Amino acid sequence: MSNYINNKEFEKLIKAYLNNPKLHEDELMKTFDVLIENIFESFGFTMEKDDAKQECFLLILKTLKNFSSDRGSAFNYFTTVIINNLKMLYSKNKKYLEKIDIYTKRKQGIYNPKNR
Repeated sequence: MSNYINNKEFEKLIKAYLNNPKLHEDELMKTFDVLIENIFESFGFTMEKDDAKQECFLLILKTLKNFSSDRGSAFNYFTTVIINNLKMLYSKNKKYLEKIDIYTKRKQGIYNPKNR
């Protein structure tokens, strides 16, 4: 599959999926997979990719019914949804890793809150 996503075809696919999810699910998820991969590569997110992709797919499935081409293109809408979700996941992961680092340093007796 190409890395290029044609917005008109993408919107047709979304409409087809909403009318018959079982018939169009595989093709739609492949298209979203390409979009998520492109965003990962473009922004250079440093996190567990498979877990992040699964989170994005769940969010996409939740927001799919909210999409309307009257308010903008599918490509822009879902790119924004995915980027915002990845930013949130990245921030949560970074905070988690910082807490683990502090905990480890405390256990080793080398934690100094002034020099974080």
